[in-house]
Amino acid sequence: MPKRRLVAVLMGAAALLIVIVVLAGRGKIEPGLLSPPVSRVPNAPVDIVRLETVPSARDAIGTIQSRIEVDAASRVSATVKEVTVHAGDPVKVGQVLVRLDDSDLKAAVARANGQLAAARANLERASKDERRFSALLKRGSVTAHEFDAVQANYRASRGDVESARAQVAAAEASLRYAIVRSPVAGVVAERMVEPGDMALPGKPLVRVYDSHALRVELRVPEELTRNISLGMPLTVNVQAAGRTISTKVNEIVPAADPASRTFLVRAPMPSDVGLRPGMFASASFDVGREKILTVARSAIETVGQLETVRVLERGAVRVRQITTGRAYGARVEVLSGLQQGDKVLLKDGEKMAADRSSHG
Repeated sequence: MPKRRLVAVLMGAAALLIVIVVLAGRGKIEPGLLSPPVSRVPNAPVDIVRLETVPSARDAIGTIQSRIEVDAASRVSATVKEVTVHAGDPVKVGQVLVRLDDSDLKAAVARANGQLAAARANLERASKDERRFSALLKRGSVTAHEFDAVQANYRASRGDVESARAQVAAAEASLRYAIVRSPVAGVVAERMVEPGDMALPGKPLVRVYDSHALRVELRVPEELTRNISLGMPLTVNVQAAGRTISTKVNEIVPAADPASRTFLVRAPMPSDVGLRPGMFASASFDVGREKILTVARSAIETVGQLETVRVLERGAVRVRQITTGRAYGARVEVLSGLQQGDKVLLKDGEKMAADRSSHG
């Protein structure tokens, strides 16, 4: 076969093969050859992503505490006989909290009174001797040395009486300490003993806090302390009580905790909003101003943990995933996914537009 004819035959076969392949693959599109499909632009309002200057807030965590918290402690050694209160009970100043076994204390009072009686009897006898020897000294019947001895015994007897009186007073005071009373008006925070326990001097028996002297104690990182000052406004959230409270810093402890590198900041809290010592609290400090990107809250659609917006781009709508931060009323901080000037569709606006068209 001539060479030119062979070439023509081969070219024809190749063309036929191409036609067959095209016909067999009609309707199939290789991935990535076309742009993703876009939705039709709805007749809906849009929001423009904008740069805004907002307060720069920093968070801290802490605890609700009472400024006045007192441990009612024992001042004598005795067995606990009765505890009259429980945690959460309101108490008044002087109210009985704990009664101790006072049998040994009563016996001590009786012994002290007996010693006082004996000392008074000795004083009476020494007084009579002093008067008698004084008269004898004037008549010259006794020497001055003998009179001085009698007079010294009289003075010693007076001292014994005073000492016995002091012992009686101490024993009676110890007997009064057998009843432990509340030193402040407030609420019982903790009951630390039960009947049968041994009370020792200085050992706390019941803890009482003043419910009208509450405050929040916050641990603030040391790098933020330069931005915090007395009188600074503070927003405190106590989730357990369902309360968000505005207050002001009134105390900054000047020494840092070496373990956590934090400073203790305190602020007063109201007493009539259901707060209790020990409740967890979080607070937000306004430490300046900063610029952030924001978008309308009604433009964000959430599915699980995924947040998206519909962006108007070159006459079409494209769904874009975003990451949001803090909320500022009807607007939300945008951390990623959008740029200043982007136009996004409002889902509430689209719904209103649909409602208008359905009623038209």
